Amino acid sequence: MPKILILAGGFGTRLYSVVNELPKPLAPIEGKPFLDYQISELRKYYNDTKIYLLTHHLSDKIESYYSNTSNVEIIKEDIPLGTGGAIKNAIKAIGLTNNDSLLVLNGDTYMKPDLYEFINQSSYDVNILSMHQKDCERSSTLIVEDKTIKEFSEQGKRKRDSYISMGCYYIKDSSFIINNHKKCFMIENEFIEYIKKDKIGTYLYEGVFIDIGIPKDYEKMREYIKKNEN
Repeated sequence: MPKILILAGGFGTRLYSVVNELPKPLAPIEGKPFLDYQISELRKYYNDTKIYLLTHHLSDKIESYYSNTSNVEIIKEDIPLGTGGAIKNAIKAIGLTNNDSLLVLNGDTYMKPDLYEFINQSSYDVNILSMHQKDCERSSTLIVEDKTIKEFSEQGKRKRDSYISMGCYYIKDSSFIINNHKKCFMIENEFIEYIKKDKIGTYLYEGVFIDIGIPKDYEKMREYIKKNEN
């Protein structure tokens, strides 16, 4: 069973105009923090598994909100470590090894994949959930062949009609993170380097996917929940 990590430490600057006193993962959606909806999806598959929230910006508010929630633990970064640094810090804090698998998600994206299927079909040590989108400007993009990622590109390189990384990773061997000599780094940059030496698998997803990072899509999430979850 994988250890579940949610990256929840970002500053959320693009959402500041509508949510400026809360960290982005706590942005209110129909009376509940966004993160509650993400955790609810995870609980459909991992009801009793501990979920680790990797925090930094306004961590005290996340800590306070989840202080009495069972099987949710906060791992706070004293300084911003980047997505890769945050994962490396959590691995160390929990005491994990290369043999411990990880399920990593971004704390600002809502999706409803079949996580069992994603994991069971993951054939490589590193696997990324992906989907095809017309507008790719805000996402890392991928070239995919036969469920294998041939190229991983940073945000903004391809802006239209491409497969994108959904920020959900199943990692069976985390040695490339553990052995990284840097303290602060982005996991996305490590994927670009990793793919030069080894293979990264992908599971193609079709379904709802909302990144609440900008006001327009935050409103989209609110409308989606209003129509579908209440």
